Amino acid sequence: MEFEFKERTILTEMVENTAASLFNTMKYIYVLSDSDFYNINCKDIFKVALSDVTNPDLLGNLGIHLTDAKIGEMASDDFSRIKSMLHYAFIIRLPFLRRGMEFCPLKENHIKDLYALAVKRGAENFGEIIEEDLKTTLKLARNRQPEPPFDGEWFRRWVYTKGKELSVINNRNMFLLGCMDAMFPLYYSALTEKLTTTLLKWQE
Repeated sequence: MEFEFKERTILTEMVENTAASLFNTMKYIYVLSDSDFYNINCKDIFKVALSDVTNPDLLGNLGIHLTDAKIGEMASDDFSRIKSMLHYAFIIRLPFLRRGMEFCPLKENHIKDLYALAVKRGAENFGEIIEEDLKTTLKLARNRQPEPPFDGEWFRRWVYTKGKELSVINNRNMFLLGCMDAMFPLYYSALTEKLTTTLLKWQE
């Protein structure tokens, strides 16, 4: 199949919205952990967020209201860059999606086009804190090399090097980082499944 502007936009928006969803999930978990840490049931956050990772607004249904006062440092301009980096981290993994499908319609030139579109829409690796790039993932996928784990190590690095109140060692921050250790690979897995399903439907 040929990837017209419509198809390219749909795929890019799915990745972009997943980044926004994970970014919002961080905030909801941070607010929740402040209100009742020792009686937290984070299953609701996980269940709702992962039911459709491409919908950034799902967690609003839980009745938890986000305000700048409640999310503290997460309301800063510096922290807002995390969303752009999440977008970047997801989009550069497309080569592995192509490798994981038996008959994937995504070619390398399509992936490069999708990456360029994502960059135009705000995906960015600020300070090169994410060690991978598209060139590296394309090479790894092309040579059938193992896919590196998709984890939140770069987010931890940001917190400890750029964060202020978030870098303090306390129960709340450790709870946030622990949840993100689980959320990063779960979101990536869910996004991969959604993208694969979409591509397979287009092939029918």
